Amino acid sequence: MREVALSCEVRTAVGKGPNRRARQEGRIPAIVYGKGTQPVPISVNARELSRLLGQGLSGKLIKLAIKDGEAPVEKTAVLKEVQRDFREGRVLHVDFQEVSLTDKITTKIPVVLVGEDRRKSDGGILEHQLWELEIQAIPTEIPEKIEVDVSGLTIGDTLKVSDLKVDPGIKILTDGDEPVVTVAVPTKAEAEVEAPKAAPGEAGAEAGTAAGTEGEGKREA
Repeated sequence: MREVALSCEVRTAVGKGPNRRARQEGRIPAIVYGKGTQPVPISVNARELSRLLGQGLSGKLIKLAIKDGEAPVEKTAVLKEVQRDFREGRVLHVDFQEVSLTDKITTKIPVVLVGEDRRKSDGGILEHQLWELEIQAIPTEIPEKIEVDVSGLTIGDTLKVSDLKVDPGIKILTDGDEPVVTVAVPTKAEAEVEAPKAAPGEAGAEAGTAAGTEGEGKREA
């Protein structure tokens, strides 16, 4: 499990008003909590957080350097929740969960499809249905993502969670019957779109030939 670093500061004022002012100043309110410890309200730089979220924080350990006085306090955590403004998509608040490197934790990792370019061209529609997999493992054994090879799939095939292969130290919590990816039969409309169309010149030539043949038939009669 890869590590990323993130600097943050302890928040002394909490609530809607202080949180709003923090966001106006370019900082995102957050909280870090863990087993047997008191939750710590913090704030993080909005641009730095946005950059890390853009790179993907699922399946990564986050080294929080929490500034509280002279020397920063370090905590190892994982991203637990991101609250966003549903209209604008802006980040409003973030939850971090402090973890021990020796205790198992529950988290979600991205499911990524590979081998699409090598899959047989049979007209099937590849449908990616499961985008995250819930697992349990110690932090050092959690992968950044799980890759699913779809190169051998054909029309009608379905890969389920139970078909996925993971390391022995990882326990999958997602229902084994949950479909991950399927190859569906194209609908009539999709098939018509994919069907080759005659060029305008060819269509005209065919029409002309048909008309000529019909005329000849009439003269013979």
